[in-house]
Amino acid sequence: MKKIILFTLVALSSCALFAGPKSNRVELKIWESSGPEKNFVMYAVREYKKIKPNVRIVYEPVESTAARSKIELDGPAGVGADIFVCPHDHIGALVAGGHILPVENAGEYMANFYPMARTAATYNGIIYGYPLGAETYALFYNKDIIKEPPKTWEEIIAFAKKWNNKFENKYAIAWPVDDPYYAYMFLDSFGAPLFGPEGDNPKLHNLNTDQAVTGLTYMQSLKEKVLNVPAMDCSLDFVNTGFTTGNVPLAINGPWKIKEYKTLGINFGITTLPAFPGTNKPATSFSGIRLAFVSSYSQYPEEAMEFVKFLTSKEMLQKRLEITDQIPPRNDVLITDPYSKGIQEQLKYAKPMPTINQISGYWTSMGAVFSEVWDGEDVKKTLAPAIRNIEAMR
Repeated sequence: MKKIILFTLVALSSCALFAGPKSNRVELKIWESSGPEKNFVMYAVREYKKIKPNVRIVYEPVESTAARSKIELDGPAGVGADIFVCPHDHIGALVAGGHILPVENAGEYMANFYPMARTAATYNGIIYGYPLGAETYALFYNKDIIKEPPKTWEEIIAFAKKWNNKFENKYAIAWPVDDPYYAYMFLDSFGAPLFGPEGDNPKLHNLNTDQAVTGLTYMQSLKEKVLNVPAMDCSLDFVNTGFTTGNVPLAINGPWKIKEYKTLGINFGITTLPAFPGTNKPATSFSGIRLAFVSSYSQYPEEAMEFVKFLTSKEMLQKRLEITDQIPPRNDVLITDPYSKGIQEQLKYAKPMPTINQISGYWTSMGAVFSEVWDGEDVKKTLAPAIRNIEAMR
């Protein structure tokens, strides 16, 4: 009997010896778009390996706009990503479905991000997202025609008196007048922020306020003064054609046009949106924030959070700017490119698009409102059905 026990103990000791210590290796999966975003992730993975050699990170190409629907299926099945990237307006559905984890030590983590990035990463008062990049629209100007960009709409009106020629399709400035994304500046800038200051109060759409009426009335007045074109004709194509031909030296557009304009050899600059009368700051724009999330299905949530904080650190986002040309929503990242600096300045006055359900009513209803108001319809009467539609939503 003693021989059997001794043999068993020796055998177990031998197994332990050859098995070695328990492995502490961790494997994380990250979903991010292909293209320059992939290049950045692969760079970050290599850098992280230097400081965390026990963490293996696997990249899978999943477009940011598709990640939400994919995690809804793959997460519960146990084959989803530990970290994935989505536009910020997906955050509500992700939280409601229980697919993401809140940020730990969020106050300290968010200290160097722009306020609008913090807002975009927050849902019901809790921060869930890790900001990677930001975009908004701003004022593009042709330097061969306008040396110093206008700071106010009054300056644009004065310039239009000299420049505009309807028969030659020459207009001082252009933007898609009936697009709710761009036209939002006529609401918030006049004191009617959609769904309240943080964009999260469904009872505070502010479209029935005097400020909203004032903003849209001012918008309506600009047709005769700077851009006498019917709303249906003032599309993004119209804006782009006018700017590239030089007929429209001022255009409200976004960073997605920078590469095209540079390729065409246009001598242009980008600056903040002009201030409206009675204000002393650039007009407010809508912004979109690209967020990374930690999946609630991850087997290694602490390690995932540690990596994604590394991914969104000052040093990594500085490199991300270099690789992707997407502006990091941090105030400590150095931006030297003049085009990106112009967008960055406007981001200081931008607000993230709301994520509550009622925002869909804004997108579906307000396009017609902006179009009809631009073409001369009564502001209050035109707003009424849109208000009813948004208030009926839950």
